[in-house]
Amino acid sequence: MFFPRLRRGAKWAFILLIFAFAFTFLFAGVGGGGGGNVIQDLLGMRGGNPVKSAEQEVAKNPHSATALVALAQAYSANQRRGDAINTYEKYLAIKPKDPSALSQLGSLQQEITVLRFNRYAAMQSELLVANGPLNVDPLQTLAGADQLLSAYTSLLSTKVSNAYSSYVTAAKAWEGTFQRYAKAVPITSTLQRAQIELQLAQAASSAGDYATAINSYETFLRLTPKSPLAPQVKKALAQLRKVSSGG
Repeated sequence: MFFPRLRRGAKWAFILLIFAFAFTFLFAGVGGGGGGNVIQDLLGMRGGNPVKSAEQEVAKNPHSATALVALAQAYSANQRRGDAINTYEKYLAIKPKDPSALSQLGSLQQEITVLRFNRYAAMQSELLVANGPLNVDPLQTLAGADQLLSAYTSLLSTKVSNAYSSYVTAAKAWEGTFQRYAKAVPITSTLQRAQIELQLAQAASSAGDYATAINSYETFLRLTPKSPLAPQVKKALAQLRKVSSGG
């Protein structure tokens, strides 16, 4: 009951993520807002330890938006995603409608989503192997092998369930941030609006928010029906409709 559902969920999540991240690479940086390298602008760095320097600035000025965004950038540059996300959230508590910061936070959350999905998929594969036939396995010659295998798969199934929940939590955080970004960024053209709808569809589909994803994909096709991405979007839309209808 649980595992068949989990397997179906993994299959659809994987399919939808393929569409999502293919589109993301095509539109990397869209609406990012720029803003320059705040780390160097603030600290004049050309070497040394950017993270330590930025941490010192925040320690001296804990409520400084400039210091916080510089620290978030420093963490991000050093692949400290969790610290960068926490710092961007502190910055956005001060400036909640900064589209550049929202874009960068969303990108980090997207990376976390991919990492957690990969971990979940790997663990699920391990569980499928463990649940398969033993064939000619040395365990068959051991007394109590069935009990050992049962205990192992039970423990592994709990880890798979937790990994899936962790992935969904990350995906929902990514979607929430991008919804905020979509409201905050100034819209200057139909193409920009279409691109934002496409990005929102990606985040929503990864989070299992199929209604939002379908609506955003449909809006993208309505705004840019002749886009080179239209065939791929139509395929993603068909998959989403199938999933949302329980197919």
